[in-house]
Amino acid sequence: MNLLRVVFGESPRLFAIAIVAGTASGLCGAGLVKTISSAVEDQSQAGVGAVTFLLFCAGFLVTKSAAELSLLHLTQRSVYRLRIALSTALLRTPFRKLQSLGKAELLAIVTNDIGTLGVAFQMVPQVFSNTVTIVACLAYLAWLSMKIFLLFTMVLACGLVSYHFAEGRPHRLLGLARDRVEALYKGFRGLVEGAKELQLNRERGDRFVNEDITTSAYALWRANIAAMTGYTWVSNAGLIMCYLTVGLLLFVVPRWIPVAPPVLVAFTLILLFLIRPISEVMSMLPVVRQAGVAWDRIQQLEHDLAQDVLSSGASDPFLSSGPFELELIGVCHHYYRSNVEGAFQLGPINLRIAQGEIIFIVGGNGSGKTTLAMLLLGLYSPEEGAILLNGVRVDARNMQAYQQRFSAVFADFHLFETLLGPDASELEGKATRLIDDFGLSRQVSVVDGRFSTVDLSSGQRKRLALILSCLEDRPIYLFDEWAADQDPMFKRIFYTELLPQLRARGKTVLAITHDDAYFSQADRIVKLEDGQLRSMREKSGAPDDFGMRASAIP
Repeated sequence: MNLLRVVFGESPRLFAIAIVAGTASGLCGAGLVKTISSAVEDQSQAGVGAVTFLLFCAGFLVTKSAAELSLLHLTQRSVYRLRIALSTALLRTPFRKLQSLGKAELLAIVTNDIGTLGVAFQMVPQVFSNTVTIVACLAYLAWLSMKIFLLFTMVLACGLVSYHFAEGRPHRLLGLARDRVEALYKGFRGLVEGAKELQLNRERGDRFVNEDITTSAYALWRANIAAMTGYTWVSNAGLIMCYLTVGLLLFVVPRWIPVAPPVLVAFTLILLFLIRPISEVMSMLPVVRQAGVAWDRIQQLEHDLAQDVLSSGASDPFLSSGPFELELIGVCHHYYRSNVEGAFQLGPINLRIAQGEIIFIVGGNGSGKTTLAMLLLGLYSPEEGAILLNGVRVDARNMQAYQQRFSAVFADFHLFETLLGPDASELEGKATRLIDDFGLSRQVSVVDGRFSTVDLSSGQRKRLALILSCLEDRPIYLFDEWAADQDPMFKRIFYTELLPQLRARGKTVLAITHDDAYFSQADRIVKLEDGQLRSMREKSGAPDDFGMRASAIP
């Protein structure tokens, strides 16, 4: 019912047109049958009957097309709006929440489930038109003979009840098949994202395909076969019921109820005429049922996303006429690591960051550097303590305003092709200059606000990601191991030219790095060990804000 409200709530005017035109098409269909039955009874009015027949044909063509096209626009608009609404909801959902939902589930919903809805919505116009035709013909049957109509209604009711119980198992199997889709998407993600590793180890690759993907694909195949087999038997049994009803009308009913031959002929013609729309409706029911399963998943996702949404308030509480100051006060964050007992804790962290600083974050693998970065960016929320910007505490109500002050290039970055900015020509000029500075002018150009290609090496792609980050012109930049896969020349440009340029423009730079040869470029160095802030050292060797004296990194 919620799905119908989504579809038909798009445009009351189109819905009204569909209802009127669908009703008219049903009446025209019933009129065709009546005209045919009248012609069979009496050939004396063949000329008038032919004209009437042609008029009903034309009316049926126009009204049925109008109804289906109106519903087509309604349903496709609904799919479009659903895709946009779901994408917007995903964008407004905290990153940690998206991580907990899992990429496989999200991809299955935004691709498979919405695609299933799209296919089902394409059938809605035909289902509606056929249903109206069936109702109109049944009304004509009742007008011909109420007794036979009541008998037919009893048979139809028994068939519907039987169909309801017979369809129960196939419907459950459709839900089981949908569960298998998520597992298969997880396997496909591994196949694409781990292609290099799988190709380097043929045994691992074959085992991954033969065990992980094959197992999921086989389970999905068997579940779909079982569900559709059940629906095939149920649909065909329903079709046979239609023919049995015609046989009942021809061979049994006349023995019980006196029926005039013209009425019997009309009833028979109408029932034969109804077989096609009834069979079409029944054949579409599995797809409609699949759409119902998909809709339930989408509704569940929307419910999960609605539990924790980033606020987009109109005012910015962090505005300040002077330099900004960012503080972490007693910030803690916990998470569980695989194959390790207990939870890893970052913190408590006390850290003060001023405008125009270059701060290097160092530490061994697993020390908490990336977690600290995610907290600074507002992608994780502290479980204890507070983050303050210009003296204002950061929380869910102002998180979006806070995050707009950052630009980041992550270690697992995603490279977007489009430049975003108010002045396209100026932005393209800046991008072209940066592309030349980073030695990419032979490979990449900017065309109509987009990079001409992103099919590059990992180091070149990361340079493009850095260019996009610089073009955003945010107050704070965070680079997570950006120079790790760069050659010596571009590593030198990054540390000795780009970072000082950003500082000169009043930008703050936070860089996670292991490049100790360039530690002298930092104003401060923050070292983490096992989630704890062990040292914060200034280039000058003077005590820092928290009374800790700087010395060489051991």
